[in-house]
Amino acid sequence: ALPQPDQGKALSTYPELDSGEQLMFHYVAASALPPDIEKLAQSYSSEYRQTTDTFRKRDLLQALQPQIEQKIQQAKAEPYAWMDIETPELGAYDFQRKGFPIGEFEGKRSRYFNDAYQYKLTWANRDQVKFAPVVDEAAARELESMRSDWNNKPRLKIYFLGQSADLNEQTLNALVTRVQVVSKSGKVLAEYSPDGSVPAKAADEAGGG
Repeated sequence: ALPQPDQGKALSTYPELDSGEQLMFHYVAASALPPDIEKLAQSYSSEYRQTTDTFRKRDLLQALQPQIEQKIQQAKAEPYAWMDIETPELGAYDFQRKGFPIGEFEGKRSRYFNDAYQYKLTWANRDQVKFAPVVDEAAARELESMRSDWNNKPRLKIYFLGQSADLNEQTLNALVTRVQVVSKSGKVLAEYSPDGSVPAKAADEAGGG
């Protein structure tokens, strides 16, 4: 059975995921396979990657192994994280459904970072979060106006649990637990969970991110 999120976990306790190195360790932790330390060292250490001296390489690997194993254990102990998405691709406001379609969750898209770019992340339950309900008209108007303002486009903060790993694609399957639509300054304009239990907030009621 796949791990399920702790619904009582406070969002403030989620660490930010902002590097390929972090994603790599989350992937390895979720894979539940014995880690390939040599392969991980190639991504983790530029010195190890660039060294051609085989004795130096062996010495480096021995020094790096406990660091890598510690990082994996940290990812296993804390499989939660949040990610900042600069280009969420909000669609036009849907008056019938009262909310915005979110392009980020359309189709099986992948996210990666330039460091350790071979490790990717995809949203496991994207169909449950691809529509952001915003029933408050003031909040909806603000988001709709921001949507077409290139210098002020809304962003997403996506909170998730690293649930499993696709070994063929080196991809972490991230189960979304909460989504916040935020301004560039971090003000939360709308917020919702996969089951819709967290209603969208009016812009003047929303707290900071």
